[in-house]
This record gives sequence, structure tokens and C-alpha cells, in this order.
Amino acid sequence: MNHVTIRKTTLGVGIPKIFVPLVSKTPEELFADAAAIARTAADIVEWRADWQESIFEEGRVLNILRSLREQLGEMPLLFTFRTFPEGGNMEATGEQYKSLTATAITSGLVDMVDIELSAGEETVKELISLAKERDVKVIMSNHDFYATPSKEEMIGRLRRMEELGTDIAKIAVMPGCPEDVLALLETTLEAKKSLSCPIITMSMKGSGLISRLCGEVFGSCGTFGTAGAASAPGQIDAGELKTVLEIIHKSL
Repeated sequence: MNHVTIRKTTLGVGIPKIFVPLVSKTPEELFADAAAIARTAADIVEWRADWQESIFEEGRVLNILRSLREQLGEMPLLFTFRTFPEGGNMEATGEQYKSLTATAITSGLVDMVDIELSAGEETVKELISLAKERDVKVIMSNHDFYATPSKEEMIGRLRRMEELGTDIAKIAVMPGCPEDVLALLETTLEAKKSLSCPIITMSMKGSGLISRLCGEVFGSCGTFGTAGAASAPGQIDAGELKTVLEIIHKSL
């Protein structure tokens, strides 16, 4: 499995890197939360733009990104607009989603961008091409907040992401029983062995918490923790998460 380096952070080697999402609703709240990030265990900051009020106003994304980039310094920044069907906080048309993501890519202010597999092949290819031109790394993602698909389906989605040219493939699913969590972990291990791109996988809510902790064992290069509000079920405090990740790393 290859690795991906963003600024001074490398995913795919050693301890899984901790993403901390910012889900603030106003610029003032966002910048206050971003200022506190430096005191957390975050390796990468994810701005969840779908939580920001009036995000589709002209110039709003760029204005916020300029201030956010200045605040974060050398901390890697991931831009994400999570669509409503995949657990996002705001409705958006396909054109709005593409336009907003393209604006982030071409801004020169973000290091990584999330592109949803479900956005459609044409949109995905267009955005990936743009990201490669601008040297912005891509996390292609797929989320199921209702169930855990079969192992064959999950590995198929991850392989499709690799075929489309993503830098990192990500899948998050909802467990209904312990067997679902095992299925996700088995998928992770198979993907680690058969894919060349790094992967991020997780089983959500409390029963899937173990999948957020054992990535170094099974092959997930990243995990998501909180420094305030959570962006998905099952996330825990980033500091507590780092402690567990380090304990596991030392035992390997």
C-alpha cells in the first residue's frame, strides 16, 4: 500500500492520523474552534462546509478559507461538503456540490478535498482531474448511515475509487450487529492487501468504535476524533483517541 504526504503529515505509515472536523455554523464560531485546534491531538483539520450558514453566497467559501488557512498555519486542511444523503447537514444540488468543491480545489488554500463516489462518474472525474492539476490530494468517500453492505460490495466500492484515481479511498458504514463490525474490519484488511492507495474505513456509532482504534492493525490510515461537536456517530475526543492509538502502536 502506498502512502500520501500532505505538508509534514504522512498517511499510510505508522499510527493512523487523526482528522478533527470543524462543524461550526458561523464564521465566528468556526474561527474560534480553529484557534483551539492547535491545543488538540489533531493531525489534519477537516472543514465541514455543509454546516456553515449561507455557504452558497458568492465569495463566502473563499473568504472563510483565507482566514482559516491563516489560522491553521502548517496544519493540513481537508475541505468537505458532505451531501445530505451521505449524512451531511445541508441539501445541495449536484451543480452546487461540484461548484463548491471546485472552488475549494482551485483556491490554493486547501491541501485535501473530499469527493463523494455517489456524485456521479462525470463529476468525480472532472473534480479529480482538477485536483491533480492543482496538486490537491483527494479522499474519495462513501457513507452508509443505514446499514453495512456485504464485504464484496464494500471492497468493490473501494476498488472503484482507486480506479477513478483517488489518492485515498474512504468508506464509513453503520453496523446493526457485531458481525457487521467484523465485516468492515475484514474488508479493511483485504483492501490493505489488494489496493495500492491508502484507505480509511470505519464502522460508526458506539458498537463500531473499535474500528476507529485499530486501523494500524487492519490497514486504515486515518481516523476521526472530536475537539467539540462530532460530525458522525461514534467519534470520541481526539486526545483520548491518540492515547489509545499510541498504546496499540507500542504493542505492535
